[in-house]
Amino acid sequence: MKRLALFSTLAVLVCGTPALADQAGFLYTTAVDVARYGDIVTSLDAMKPIGSPNSRVRPFTDVFLFRDTKSANSTVPRIYNDNYAGAAVGLQYTTPGGFRAFAQVGGTTNLGSVVAVPSGGDFRGGLQYYREWGPASQRTYGNFYGSITYFSRYQDTLSYNQMEFGTRIGRGSHHTELYFRPTLTLDTHQYYYSNVAEITAGIRFYPFGSHGPTVAIEEAAGQYLRGGLLPVGIGSTYLDFRPTIAYGVNI
Repeated sequence: MKRLALFSTLAVLVCGTPALADQAGFLYTTAVDVARYGDIVTSLDAMKPIGSPNSRVRPFTDVFLFRDTKSANSTVPRIYNDNYAGAAVGLQYTTPGGFRAFAQVGGTTNLGSVVAVPSGGDFRGGLQYYREWGPASQRTYGNFYGSITYFSRYQDTLSYNQMEFGTRIGRGSHHTELYFRPTLTLDTHQYYYSNVAEITAGIRFYPFGSHGPTVAIEEAAGQYLRGGLLPVGIGSTYLDFRPTIAYGVNI
């Protein structure tokens, strides 16, 4: 079995103004070099609500793709770095305070040889909450994101929670951010790689301005929380260097 990193991505996008665009929809893509496994994980997610932006209950469409360089022929199911693409339609309930409840149904197709989970129907549903503080005009900022999601493809429920605290260096759209981010990931299958606490420190650059791609350099320290289930050769703690390129835009 090839060892792979479980990598999850939060897309929190603030682009344009509500008068110019529907802020509830987004397109987000990222590529992460997970150094401890020598694995590059790429992803794309495009979600677009339909109907009046003033309505709390709205249908939406979602198109997503996950691809990495080492999960070919893996016999272990992975939620965030399996090789597959999919599309879905769903219904969501949102509040101005950052809460979202959703359910979606669709289908997936494998990209390459992945034997752990076959192509087919895909149902997802869950709860999400996001809150941020510190506008762009302030030097310091912070945000919180928490979610619990059921994935029928893996017959698994996963909880992901993170907080990020940062300091902006420089003004205008070409600034730099120094940040600190604790995360906690848990799932109902008790896979060791899905039950982990991490502390990450990094620096994020905006070489093309606030509305362009970002480049980040991170170092993470993690600990698996189900140590009794670790395979031979896997330690309970680890360090991981993660260069990242990401781009997001409201749609």
